[in-house]
Amino acid sequence: MFLDYSEEQLLIAETARDFVRREIEPLGERYDFNKPITREEFREIWQGLLPALLRLTEGMDMGDLDYVSLGIFIEELFKANPSLACTIGMAIGPAGTLHLFASDELKARYIPLIVSGQKIGCTAITEPNVGSNPAEVQSTAVLDGDAYLLNGTKTWISCAHISDIAMVTCRIREDGSEAPGILLVDREESPYASSELPHLGLKGFPTGELYFDDCRVPRENRIGGKQDKGDREGLRMVFQGFEYARTAMALGAVAMAQAAFEHAVSYARERRQWGKLIGEHQMIQEMITDMATAIDCARFLAYRTLSLLQQGKRCDREACMAKYFATEMAVEVTSKAIQIHGANGLSEEYPVERIFRDARMFTIPDGTTQIQKLIVARDILGLSAFN
Repeated sequence: MFLDYSEEQLLIAETARDFVRREIEPLGERYDFNKPITREEFREIWQGLLPALLRLTEGMDMGDLDYVSLGIFIEELFKANPSLACTIGMAIGPAGTLHLFASDELKARYIPLIVSGQKIGCTAITEPNVGSNPAEVQSTAVLDGDAYLLNGTKTWISCAHISDIAMVTCRIREDGSEAPGILLVDREESPYASSELPHLGLKGFPTGELYFDDCRVPRENRIGGKQDKGDREGLRMVFQGFEYARTAMALGAVAMAQAAFEHAVSYARERRQWGKLIGEHQMIQEMITDMATAIDCARFLAYRTLSLLQQGKRCDREACMAKYFATEMAVEVTSKAIQIHGANGLSEEYPVERIFRDARMFTIPDGTTQIQKLIVARDILGLSAFN
């Protein structure tokens, strides 16, 4: 179980902070993250960051880079720029799915394109009438000769409008059977439409809808999933992906809470009311203590899950615990940061109102807080509140 960072991980944390200071923070002056990042902007940002990342990892054996170390990088990136962190994670994420489940041919063709930024990816599960249960997706792919005809609508899809590749969860029909599965849809060879969805926070993070209308997808673009294994194989890929995604969201929530906390501490040390620093008032001290404790609890839950993933263990219960606790914690902590700032906390001249809106976005995706709790309870009781 994760209890503390190793010496090597502490060095990685300092390296990550230095990277963020040099490479990530200056981007806020060059790009407007108060509106969705465009396809051209993302390519420019990522292709600018990639050489710096390669220099950073020069001499490292990336196969030996453990999940906790990767989590440290994720946390630092989210702390500096949540919108950009989300965009990078979702645009590059399909490379991980391909690495785990795709044929050698698809890996060789698409992973280099995604990692280099030449192709921007997205993962498409949610639909207008289907949220937390991917087994009920209504989008269909029917085998027609050497290709599938894909029809359906996906909504609240990260990077939808800027995507070149969509990893689409759908019901695949062939040889008289039907089962959930994943298709890689390349917009260049299998055109699909998209639109942007405005949202409360993470303003720079493009999020939208995808539309597939008799979209012809080559048969070889099916990801893993043997049809004769029924629903289990396709859903296994989706659910395994949730473990990683929910843990990453927990880390992002911890990072945003930490950023708001540090702003609140700094403000409490400078702002004076009633003849003394507000940090000397007992109720402010109580809030600061509650915030620090909650952040530490959430961080331990997130890194415990990463340590289990590192060991190759299934950890859906732990990932759900980390996700629901950390995201709800972030909302509470960022709200208290606003409270400590008083009226200034409501002003766009201070960062805490933006961090609060960003944090509020995290309690919904990849399963709401309530869904996470039901999964945890099902695992404990052996009784399910849903099918």
